[in-house]
This record gives sequence, structure tokens and C-alpha cells, in this order.
Amino acid sequence: MNTPTTESLTLQEQGQQLSVLGAFANSEQFQMATQAAEMLASSSMVPDAYKRNPGSCFIAINTALRLRMDPLMVMQNLYVVHGTPSWSGKFAIALIQTCGKFNGIKFEERRDGERLVGMRLVATKKETGEEVRGVWVTEEVADKEGWLKKNGSKWVSIPELMYRYRAAAFFARTECPEVLNGLSVEGEAEDIAGKSQPDIKLPLFKSREISGGDVVDAEKVADSPRQLGDAEVPGKGDVEVPPPHIRLMEALSCTEDQLNKAIAKASGDKVKGWHELNDKQKEKLAANPDKLQPFIG
Repeated sequence: MNTPTTESLTLQEQGQQLSVLGAFANSEQFQMATQAAEMLASSSMVPDAYKRNPGSCFIAINTALRLRMDPLMVMQNLYVVHGTPSWSGKFAIALIQTCGKFNGIKFEERRDGERLVGMRLVATKKETGEEVRGVWVTEEVADKEGWLKKNGSKWVSIPELMYRYRAAAFFARTECPEVLNGLSVEGEAEDIAGKSQPDIKLPLFKSREISGGDVVDAEKVADSPRQLGDAEVPGKGDVEVPPPHIRLMEALSCTEDQLNKAIAKASGDKVKGWHELNDKQKEKLAANPDKLQPFIG
């Protein structure tokens, strides 16, 4: 059996390198992606945000290479808000369904009469048969985060759809973060930025022109994390701060059930889970995740 060297990578190593670096894996791959970007930018079939914009086309191609997907599919399901890309909600759900890790994906609901007041995504791991549950997205959370109060909020007009998109995003971040490739999901940034959300339809782009006819990044309403103090600067606003339990799960790489069990162990079973803590305790724990690390099983 040949021993791989730095000069001669095995096919498996080359595949791993390509999945990580995409178009930047080597000079040949970079040149091919550049040529493909020029070709797509001149096409009338790509979404408006990519027309005459080879730079954005190149980024879409690079994302497609890393995720091993068709570039046009990525373009049709990726929109850009102030330079930050986000997946469409239904595509995020499709990424979870097709990642190969889970069976029996479903949305679990909580209702108060006819009104939907909570939702989470539940799935079964293929390898172990273990049922994994995403974080609950509740009406209480939506209210505290201000998602229900924003002008033109889709949480008011189509709440069930927004619950699904947010439940899928929370599940992906805790159970299969690699499928999102580090991107946000439709609706998240709009809620953070405080502007109304766009109609949910394809293509999810609306290009704008600058002097000279050059097309710049599409804007679909605010979604990108923004710096404090920049609220009056066009395209900027408040810093994105996820809820404390989401920050904790990301820091500890654990599920909601594991987090609740760790809290119970750490408190000697005096506190059964996250929801029994007050807001001050939650923020203090989120700022010091190392205290729970020894109790994560």
C-alpha cells in the first residue's frame, strides 16, 4: 500500500481538501471556478443578484463545491443581506433531510387551543436509532426576542411557517451544524435587524444598481450581524445575540436534553433543567459555560 506524501495526496484526502477549501483547494480548481463564475454571470437564467456579478457567482460556486451541490441550486436558495448570505427556510429543512444522518424527521407542536405556541424538530439518528430533539421555539421566546412586534413581521401573518424555519435552524445548529455551512436561515436576520421580512418566493433576490450600471449584492431586508453604535449607518444595526441557552449549547456542543441533565447534576438535582433558572442565572451560566462542561455526559 502506498504511503501518501505531501506531494501525492490520496483520493480520499483530496476529496476532504476539496470539501473544506472548495474553489481554493488548488490553482486548477480556482481557475475553473473563476471561468464558471464568468459564464454564470453572463447568463439570463441565474437570479438577478448574480447577473453581471462574477464575484457573487464565484462565492456561490465555492459554497456549492464545499457542500457538494449544484451551483444553480445554491444560487436559487441563497440570498444576501448586507453582504451576509442566508439559506431559504425550506432549503434548510431539505439540508437536514438529505444530510444522511437522520430518519423520520418531524415537527412537534405545542398548541393553546387552535393557536400554535411552540414547535421543535425531532428526528431519529440512522446509526443508533436514538431520537434527538431540537430546541423548542415558543411563543414566549418569540415575544421576549421581539420577533412578534416588528413592523411587517411574518410571525404575525404566517406564524406556522416561521416556527418551522426557526425550529429547523435551531435543530441544525445543535445536531448537524455542518449542513448550514455557517450560514443563517431565512427570517433569523430579519428578526434581529428589526425590518420587515420579504415575501417567501423564488427567486429570493432583488438586485440594486449603483452608478455605472454595476450590480452589487442583493438585499432582502436586514439579516446580517451588525456592530453596536452603527444603527444609523445604512446596512448596519444591533449585534446578533442568540438566546443564552443556544449560546450554551453551542459552547458545550450539546443538545437541550444534555444541557438540562448537566444543570440537574451541577445543582445536585435541586434544579431540573434550564427553564427553572431565572434570567440572571441563565445569562451568568451562558457567560461561564466551563462550569457545566464536567457534567456533560
